[in-house]
Amino acid sequence: MHPGNPEHRNLPLLLLHAREAVLAHFRPILKQFHLTDQQWRILRILAAAPRPGLEPGRIADACKILSPSLTGILTRLEQMQLVSREWSEVDQRRQIIALTGRGVQLVGRVSPLIDAQYRRIEEILGPSGLEEIYRAIDRVVDLLDRPMPAALVEPEVRGKAARASRALGKPGARRIPRAGSTASGARNRIDAKSRQDP
Repeated sequence: MHPGNPEHRNLPLLLLHAREAVLAHFRPILKQFHLTDQQWRILRILAAAPRPGLEPGRIADACKILSPSLTGILTRLEQMQLVSREWSEVDQRRQIIALTGRGVQLVGRVSPLIDAQYRRIEEILGPSGLEEIYRAIDRVVDLLDRPMPAALVEPEVRGKAARASRALGKPGARRIPRAGSTASGARNRIDAKSRQDP
């Protein structure tokens, strides 16, 4: 192994590859109903949620969708008349998101097709293959979804890096051209020209 290469395989990247391999079997189903996988993720969570529904923060956490993105997705689902948005009578700052009747019907139409595709995946992976994957993922989430000390650069190495950075500002060190210098001025003119409309 090359001394500059990490010792372990890239687990986050492997999980991304696994995610894409799995989603490839479900996207054609969702496409039939004009749904994205993120939209289906939300609809499925809401279908399993107790009445009257869930707050956006709970949905974002359960679906692992960033709040700014979730806002746009919920707006689109509302325009599609698949979810409703209500404000709490106790606290007007709290929103409750729930499936509409149309949303419930759509989940009822999509779910059997999703389940059928899972059965095909089970045939590929073997009778116990899918269950083994579930158990492994549950174990990873259970053990790693918690605070953990991070590997940091040793203090001595950090000190050397800081000293090297400070040395750049000393006399004799390489200086970065000021905004008014020839090189910087030319670069600024090029940048300004590239931002102009064609």
